[in-house]
Order: sequence, then structure tokens, then C-alpha cells
Amino acid sequence: MDCRPVPRAGTSLRACSPLHHRLAYRSHIDGLRAIAVLGVVLYHFGANWLPGGFIGVDVFFVISGFLISRSIFGDVADGSFSLAGFYERRIRRIAPAFLVVTAVTAVFASLVLLPHEMLIFGRSVFWSVIAMANVFFFNRVNYFGPGVHELPLLHYWSLAVEEQFYLIFPALILVLQRVGARAMPWVIWLLLVASLASSQAMLWHDPSAAYFLLPFRAFELLIGSVLALPSMRFPRRPDISAAAVLAGSGLILAGMLLITSKSPFPGLLALVPCLGAGLVIWGGENTPTWPTRLLGSRPMLFYGAISYSLYLVHWPIVSLTSEWLGDVEPVRFLIGGVIASTLLGYLSYRFVEQPFRRNRVLFTPKVLVGLTLAATVCLAVFGQYTIKTKGLPGRFSPEIQDLASYAFYNTDPIMRTGQCLIAFYQADPKVKPECLPMQKPAAMVWGSSHVAQFIGAIQEAAKPLGYAVGQITGAACPPMVGSDAPGIFPFCLPLNAFALNWIEENKPAILVIGGVDALDPKALGNLDKAIAEISARGTRVVVIGPVPAYARTVPKLLARRLQAGNRDTLAGADLEPKVVSDDRRLAEHFAAMPGVSYISVLRAACPTGQCPLSVDGKPLQFDGSHFTKAGVDFFGRPVARLVFER
Repeated sequence: MDCRPVPRAGTSLRACSPLHHRLAYRSHIDGLRAIAVLGVVLYHFGANWLPGGFIGVDVFFVISGFLISRSIFGDVADGSFSLAGFYERRIRRIAPAFLVVTAVTAVFASLVLLPHEMLIFGRSVFWSVIAMANVFFFNRVNYFGPGVHELPLLHYWSLAVEEQFYLIFPALILVLQRVGARAMPWVIWLLLVASLASSQAMLWHDPSAAYFLLPFRAFELLIGSVLALPSMRFPRRPDISAAAVLAGSGLILAGMLLITSKSPFPGLLALVPCLGAGLVIWGGENTPTWPTRLLGSRPMLFYGAISYSLYLVHWPIVSLTSEWLGDVEPVRFLIGGVIASTLLGYLSYRFVEQPFRRNRVLFTPKVLVGLTLAATVCLAVFGQYTIKTKGLPGRFSPEIQDLASYAFYNTDPIMRTGQCLIAFYQADPKVKPECLPMQKPAAMVWGSSHVAQFIGAIQEAAKPLGYAVGQITGAACPPMVGSDAPGIFPFCLPLNAFALNWIEENKPAILVIGGVDALDPKALGNLDKAIAEISARGTRVVVIGPVPAYARTVPKLLARRLQAGNRDTLAGADLEPKVVSDDRRLAEHFAAMPGVSYISVLRAACPTGQCPLSVDGKPLQFDGSHFTKAGVDFFGRPVARLVFER
């Protein structure tokens, strides 16, 4: 084979692959990989004692940035770097296990997911195989929000971030090497600082973008790149090396124990795991010490070696198991999930990763690229077919298909979304004049979507009594006074201020409030004071309690029951216990307040103590807590009658 040196920008796989600057094996980095992947896996399988386990992904970013940059810098320095050779190595390392796990996940998803979930899965497959999964999930989900278990490929967002980095960074290094090699460290540092600053700023503007998109995550990979710069000096004294590795490991573990899903992340807080990973890499690079030997112990090396495959397989197990079996006892889910993920991760590593990486006679670059392209096209076609058929509905009976169709239920007319229910996507979140009553006596409805869904029933009950009904409501906007709360949209404060001002000026005969179960004790206390003042001015205040709520959507609950041969339509144990406890607590709270009436939705609509999930075959809620038209009729009418009773 002709292995002559080639130009720095050469592209011949055959010529440059043998000359690739191979990195020395670093056992402490495999140990670091083990910490990272075990943190992520334990967190996803419900280890509540490790609330920040998700930061293991950030540790992976630093490791990838270091190893990839070290390889690129070495190849560029000796003149052997090739973009084609670089991407061939990346494909060999990443693609086989990724494609096999994706294909196997698609098979099991087809057996488990309902049509609308399968439709989303098909979209995620397509976007994942073109290395844009992070963009897809950015537009679709909150990583820490409800419903993520319906997305078996959600964890691919981090792979997409790395793949996009691999597309940009090598080309940038080649350009800098040609036009100004001395400026390379300064440019990397500048990009790192710019990415970190933009990540912190984006947390306040769009936290989802900060979490999923490369520009706001690049600083984590670039921390690894800085460590790989030829000018970087590593400690040779054992005491300094050991201290750095211990400090770095301590930072990572502290982050996993103290950072939570409610923390503002990534931004500056991501420096905790990233600097921790950087210290471990820096301290362990030259001098073996007892901390690096601990990281290089057999169990750590095992999990470090299978970390990529383990990461690939674990989330589909979490997702599809949760979808198929529902709530599993937490300890069993954690232990069983970790064992199953470890076993499947090892099988993927042993029989997929290793053969493609080591057997270069069978899997030559041409064969590797050909197989990768073929598998990618097949998965993309599968994704598009799933999208076109709207989730392969033919897998289910017509009854289940009808239930699944409620995933696309249009609730806008029920709550008057975008008109009198302010939605998060509205460019101008102001109350429209037609939402305010223009005559007296007037009844005003104020609160979140949980009270907005009663508006039709309240209007129906008000009409024969001569009441004009107004509506000032906002999505995820509980009726708050003088304070904000984490997790609500920014427009909620001015919306609530507008509501209070309107009520004070117009003095409606009846004020209907809902969504108070979302308030913490301090916010509820502030609302109490406002209610007392409103009531003292002659307005009768009616508080509507929590609506029935479920961990899963009601149509899905019914569909899963039908699949299991169970045609029971009563809520039973699926009703969230918190709804009952909140209802009891609020009833006691408002009972002592003069001029205030409390309406228990559960007692008004479900006097037997059991609420139905459907009536005459029609689900009463299209998701876990919002009504369909049938639900408005069933729950809304008895509640609305009580609104106008004294």
C-alpha cells in the first residue's frame, strides 16, 4: 500500500489513513466516561438521589472535544490531516451502533407506540439520521417536561450536537492553519467565551434553545479543544496531578448531587461538570496517581468501554418500557433498567462497535461508507413512510385508532385559545376587547387554562340569567398577585396585573377564579388578600378547584386498557392522588373566607367518588387535564350551575 505523506488538505482515504496520528490510550478518560454514562443512566431510570445525573452529557462533550481536537491538531502538525480520513474514522466509531440501535428501536416502537406517537417517532428517525435531532427536539419538547417518555430517540440530541461540531471544527482548523496558525488558540478561546456568554444569555430568552442547539453548547466541546492545544502544559508532579483529578471528580459528583432539572442550565452552571471533566483530563494526562488508577479500575474501564453503546440503548429502554408497562415500581425499574441497559450496551459494543472498528479488512472504507449510506437511506425512508401514513395506524383496531386521533384534538374553540386564552406563542399577549363584558351584571373568569375550559359552560348557564361573561386567562398562568413563579410564561405577570386592575375598576358581580392549585403557600396568601379586598367591594368570588388529572393522556389510558382487554372507563387508580389532596386542602382553606364560594369539580361532577374517563365512547379529556367537548358537557355544566347559585 502506498502510504506516502499527502498535502494537509488532502482527501484520499487510502493515502492518509495509515499516517493518522493515533492517540495513546488513556484509562482515566475511560473512567471519566464511566462516571458520565452511569450518571445519565441512573438519572433517566429514576435515581432521585442523583438529580443532576443528566450533566454526564456535558462531561462527554468535554471528552469528545479533547480527543477529537488532539487528533486533529496532531495530524495537522505532521501534515497528514485529511477531512475524508477524519470522517471515515468518525463514521466507523459512531455510525454502526447508532444505526443498529435506531433500527432495533424502530421495530419495538412499532409494537408499542400509538399512531400519533409513532408519527413523531418517524419524524425523529428522519431528523436523527441527518444529524439534526437536536433541532427537531428543540422545536418539540422540554427535555425535563412531561411527555418525554413518548420520544425513544430524545437522547440523540447530544449526538447531533457533536456531529454538527465535527462538521464545522475540522474545517475551521484547516482554514486557521493556512491563514494564521498563531491565531488558532485565540480564535478557539474567543469562540469558547462567545458560546458561553450566549448560552447564559439564551437561558433568559429561550431555555430550550440554550439546551439543545450547538451555538450554546459549543463552549463545552471547546473546553476540551483548549486542553488539546499544543501549547497546553500538563502537571508532572504527582501531588498536583492527584489533586486535580480529585477536584475534578468532586466537581462532577457535586454537580450530579446538587444540580436539578429546575436549575438554570446550561449557561455558567454547565462549567461545574465541564471544568470538573477538564481537571480530570488535565491532571491525569501525564502522571499516574492513585486517583487515576481508581478511574482505571476494571469496573470503570468496563463501563467506559461500553459507554457509547450504553448511552444509545438506555433511553429507548426507559421510553418504551414506560409506554408499554406504565408505572413500574421505582426500585425495580431502576435496578432492572440498569442491568438490561448494561447487558444490551455490552452486546452492542461487542458485536457491532468492535467488529466495525477493528476489522478493517472486512469493513474497508468503501464497504463502511456504503453500508452506512444504505442503512441511513433505509431509516430515512422508514421515517418518511411513517410520517406519510400518520404513524402506521393499520397496526390497531378502529376503536383504538379513534382514541389515538384525540392527540390532534383542537381545543382552541373550547378555551378560545389565542383570543381570550393567551398562548405562549402569541406575539402580542394582550387581552382583546371582545373578551371583556360590556354590560352588567357581569361575571369575569380569571386564571389558567384549567378554568378557561369552563368558559363555554359558564356562558351557557349565564345567558338565561342575564349575565355577561368575560375571560382573562393565560396558558400556565395561575391567578397570581404581586409575584411571579418559576415555570410560568413571562406574560403572566402583566396579564394578572391587568386582570386585577380591571376587576377593581369594573367590580363584576361574580369573579370566577381557577388554577389556584398551582400556587405555592406564599402566592396563595397574596391571592387571599386580594380576594378579601375584592369581596369587600361587593363582588362574589367563586374558586373552582382542580380538575381530574392523569399522568398519561386520557385517550392513551383508554387505548392501553383496550389493548389489555380491559373496557373499564372509570378513572380508578389512574387519577393523580394530588388532585384529591389539593381539592381537600383548598376546600378547607376557602371555607373560612367570607364572601367566597369553593366548587369542588370532583364532588360536583363525580358525586360517587369515581370520575369516568369517557362517556358514550368519547374521552372527556384529550390530554391529562384538559377537556374535550364531551368533557365540557360532563364536568362544565354541573360546575357552571353552582357558579350562579348562592
